[in-house]
Amino acid sequence: MAVIAERYLADDEELVHVTRQHWTEMVSEFLMLCGIWVVAGFLLAAIPGDAEWGQGGTYLILGAAVLASVWYWLVPLLQWRFTLYILTTKRIHKRSGFLTKRARSIPLIRVNDVSFKASLWQRIMRYGTLKIQSASEMGTMTLRHVPDPEGLKALIYQQVDEEQRGDHLGGYEAPPAPGLR
Repeated sequence: MAVIAERYLADDEELVHVTRQHWTEMVSEFLMLCGIWVVAGFLLAAIPGDAEWGQGGTYLILGAAVLASVWYWLVPLLQWRFTLYILTTKRIHKRSGFLTKRARSIPLIRVNDVSFKASLWQRIMRYGTLKIQSASEMGTMTLRHVPDPEGLKALIYQQVDEEQRGDHLGGYEAPPAPGLR
């Protein structure tokens, strides 16, 4: 994932953290895939072997099952796979889409507040939703199904503090003010 994220970095920033949505985002799609093929299996078993339309019915059922699998499992899988949450030393990125790409960035210097929400189930599974408030026109960025939202929130605040202090300048320390030596 880090190799993919590095292509979105500017020259003056470094990658701090990259993640995608939690794997539980795909559970319902996987169950849908299983259900599609169970129904297809029952329908195939119900076709009488001596019916003249049996072969055409078999192809119709298999074709419908493949199309439903692509629509209800493969497309969401690709959307999940290509959704990345990237934290750098300068910005927070949200990138998504595999055919139509969408991206949003918030400079760390503009971050006002980071909050997270996690239900009991989400806390057990270790994921949640982060809301990042910024001082820009776009307002809030929402990151859904984030693995370890408290850890990412802490990392964001750490990077915001470093950006505001100027620690991103590679260890440069401002000289002391005259008379304070």
